[in-house]
Amino acid sequence: MTILIKSFYRPYLLERCLRSIYEKVSDVYQIDIVVLDDGTPEKYLNRIKEKYPKVSFKFSKYREEKITKIVKHLEGVENYYDIRIPTDLWYTAVSESSEILIMTEDDVWFIDDFDMHFYAQEMEKYGIHILKLGRILNKDTQYIENRTLTEKISFHKPRYIVRSAKFYKMLLKNSFKLKTFLEKLHLLPEGWRKQLWTMYDIPMGMYRKDYLKFLWKDQYKRVVEDLQLINAVDWDLNFSAQGEAGMHKYTLLNNRAMATSYRSSASFNSFNIEDYFDLVRFNYILNELWYEGKFDSYENFPEDFSVDYIYGILLENENKSFADKWKKWTESFIEMHKGS
Repeated sequence: MTILIKSFYRPYLLERCLRSIYEKVSDVYQIDIVVLDDGTPEKYLNRIKEKYPKVSFKFSKYREEKITKIVKHLEGVENYYDIRIPTDLWYTAVSESSEILIMTEDDVWFIDDFDMHFYAQEMEKYGIHILKLGRILNKDTQYIENRTLTEKISFHKPRYIVRSAKFYKMLLKNSFKLKTFLEKLHLLPEGWRKQLWTMYDIPMGMYRKDYLKFLWKDQYKRVVEDLQLINAVDWDLNFSAQGEAGMHKYTLLNNRAMATSYRSSASFNSFNIEDYFDLVRFNYILNELWYEGKFDSYENFPEDFSVDYIYGILLENENKSFADKWKKWTESFIEMHKGS
């Protein structure tokens, strides 16, 4: 069994993720835990390795270049900008993993006990392709019907506008302005995109390997989530079981076992947030304090870090203006993700 963790320049969060795995996941020493790092300096990773010596690491080809860009940003030489993502690293790591695996990220942690071997058996038994570990069962129920599969698992199926992978490829790419045209005529059902997300979960999914590889087969070097949704539709309609045999492909836990943080982000380049906030410097401050033993990576666990805790740290180690900007940023970040 394998757990893959995408990581980028937030060791204080990576430690929280790893500690939760070792505390909450059954038979954890029988599981291969692999960190896929894309830009964390060696001194931080060495500290992680001291605490978790059984964890292995694989590195992206962009890692050193991104670390250099971070240093230049912190020195005031040039603002950090790099939107490349290491999909080749992720794809290769998935290919080398167990037939059923967890793919997660450094800002995600387990909030409840989790028996990975048990759920792998359930996935094989019921023909499950993805088990979502962090979705809330009663969310988006106006669009999605969740039905009980077992005492611990529910399942759902996408409702299609048209059962055609070609149609959805054109729609999601807006080929020939199809999406624009249908929106103008109010012909797209409300929540149509949420139907597609029943088949995918970015940071908190337990997957069948062949399905996850299919989703990421393009290995595109930018974050374009619609590519994975296009592939999910294609898989569902053309490359996987149909009818009763494919009834339980897409599932979620009745009680979620994972949570994520809205206090930080590894996407430094842009958000639809009005005021600019220097996330590179923010993460640098927390990284350094964590490295010096002055930041509690498990603060407020299993909930997200408390706003007052981080705000106080920024007041003490930076200034009030920076702390206020961060507080406004995290509020906007939460608001931005309310519908996701």
